[in-house]
Amino acid sequence: MNDKFRKILLRKINLDSRVIRVFISLTFILFLLLNLSFFPTESVHAQNEEMELEEIFAIFSEEEIVVSALKKPRKVSKSPAIMSVITARQIKQMGFRTLSDVLETVPGFDVSMNKNGTREIGVRGILLLDSSKIKVLIDGHSINEPATGGATWLFDSLVVENAKRIEIIRGPGSALYGQNAFLAVINVITKDTDDIDGLQVTASGGSFDTQNYNVLFGKEFGALKASGFFDFFDTEGFSKKIEEDFVFATDPASLTPGRSQNQKERIDLNLKLSYKNLELNSKYMNRKKEGYVGIDNTLSDDTTWRDTYAFTELIYNIKYSEKFNIKTRAYYDYYYSSAEIETRPEGFVDQFTRLFPDGIKSVTRFKEHTLGIETQFNYKVFERNELTFGFQYEWIHQNSVNLDANIFPPTIGPLSSLTDFSHDFPFTRRSATRQIWSLYLQDEWNITKDVDFTFGVRYDHFTRFDSTTNPRAGLIWRFIEDAHLKLLFATAFRAPNFNELFFANNPIEIGNSNLDPEKINTFEVGLGYNFTEHVRGNVNYFFNRIRDRIQKDSQTPSQDQNLGGARIKGIEAELKADWGNDNYVYANYTFQDAEETRDRNRLAFVPIHKANLGFNIGFWKYANANVNTFISGPRPREDGDTRRDLPSYTLSNLTLIGKNFIDNFEIRGSVFNLFDKSYDDPAQKNTVPTDYPQQGRSFIIELRYRF
Repeated sequence: MNDKFRKILLRKINLDSRVIRVFISLTFILFLLLNLSFFPTESVHAQNEEMELEEIFAIFSEEEIVVSALKKPRKVSKSPAIMSVITARQIKQMGFRTLSDVLETVPGFDVSMNKNGTREIGVRGILLLDSSKIKVLIDGHSINEPATGGATWLFDSLVVENAKRIEIIRGPGSALYGQNAFLAVINVITKDTDDIDGLQVTASGGSFDTQNYNVLFGKEFGALKASGFFDFFDTEGFSKKIEEDFVFATDPASLTPGRSQNQKERIDLNLKLSYKNLELNSKYMNRKKEGYVGIDNTLSDDTTWRDTYAFTELIYNIKYSEKFNIKTRAYYDYYYSSAEIETRPEGFVDQFTRLFPDGIKSVTRFKEHTLGIETQFNYKVFERNELTFGFQYEWIHQNSVNLDANIFPPTIGPLSSLTDFSHDFPFTRRSATRQIWSLYLQDEWNITKDVDFTFGVRYDHFTRFDSTTNPRAGLIWRFIEDAHLKLLFATAFRAPNFNELFFANNPIEIGNSNLDPEKINTFEVGLGYNFTEHVRGNVNYFFNRIRDRIQKDSQTPSQDQNLGGARIKGIEAELKADWGNDNYVYANYTFQDAEETRDRNRLAFVPIHKANLGFNIGFWKYANANVNTFISGPRPREDGDTRRDLPSYTLSNLTLIGKNFIDNFEIRGSVFNLFDKSYDDPAQKNTVPTDYPQQGRSFIIELRYRF
């Protein structure tokens, strides 16, 4: 988008200090009107009487239908998993723009930014680079990529404007979803023609020269249904002063004190087509981003990543009878990465007094291809017993590995220009292939009208290490009318990713082709109770035991090893109240005690205590206000790090929506970090001593029109 158009847009929506003052003034007015609006009369909200129960109580209803826990539709209360469901209505009202925004409000989840500006997702006491212990799906299609094993390297800012709902399973999911479904499974269900039925255009702008344009469409043409969206996002990103980086104390060429680099640009496209029993889902994403501090924790002004990702999936459903149906899907994923990396600034001098006049720079490129097919059979054996079984095959290939560098990799000696080392010293194995054969079986028994039992098991055979078998079992007992008890046990695994296996010719880290998968056993107890027709709560207890953790050793360069294990126990509690007509409150609390098995050292970077609370107020038919607050306890350091723990902090966000003033027109404004709280996300020991400073107050205004 050209600069002139951007300036015109920002000028039109008047994003200056006056906007902030207006927002804060409106906030106090909304608080004063809270008592008047919390219990609305029938006449004020008569226009909502025809809304379905799913819309009125969407974010709190135990009757929400979900598909992720069993790979087929079931009510939340009958799904053998600890689940959260975030609906499109909640996403809009709370001002959520990305998947990371959503997950910050979910019990058991933690979001933290790393040195490259990537948001990493931690679950139940575990935070790992690129979130490779979490399976992320779009309409059931995995978007975890092989190099990192995770989804957040590419999709920490996954757009949720087109999400119908987001289903979040806390706990192992390998019995159905295989690798990486270690701590959680997140399934983003996108809107289709029934949810859109027309065209929606959205334009927004805000802090840091941010601009975002989104087109959402859906239409039926006889038996053909078509839906999708286009999204363009561009921002300079927040920039903070970095006082010291990794080389600050040893080299005067360090750019610190200096400003971080955080520019991002992204194009995102989704398309869904369906014709009778046939469905086609596809996605395309092209992204450019700068490194926040730098790939080696050394501040850089010349690091840029460019990524292209796409997938196409063809699904065919056959229903032979009321008892038997088959679902087959075939898919192809493509990923291309190109990175221009500066690991040391211009004029850097190393410990051998060698001068690098242009700094240390490299250009890396590689491609990944995934081909897969899965067939799932559902058979209703008799009235209270349903059997699901299936098989899956994936072929994953990494190739076209290229490396240009201005150093000689074996000696790290300076060169006068970039030189091609793709054949002699590639940064990872030039060609790597992984094949996975999988079989899974699941049996659901409705033993009585109040007792359900589910047992499942999945077998995964990998070409490079031993096969793994992962069972799960769940008992659900509705012991009184308004309460249910879930007893769950499951195991899961995380296969080592391509970087951990195949990195080479790297002075910082190298791969280990002898790694085994990480394994976890999890026991969960969940109790849910409806106190009244408007108020319900639940409390969950979990215990995780992890074996064969993949961690870097203390050598130089470091190498990943299967080192030790961990024990994590915790409690998640939620209380929600909904009076209808967009008036609701919620609160949740998480306690997570995570420690290493051997030395009982506390696992780093995840708070023991965290909480969320918020409320939403519907003002007549013309306005809506939402305030949500996130509270984090102190975050512990790694073992051996002498710095004090990161302190606790609290963040509040405000979103206001104006609607129905003009037919089909809506305006939404959000202020994030409303009280301009200063806080940092953690840096590992011996890297950036002052951690990674985070975003202060920011705001965005959005205009939306439906045709």
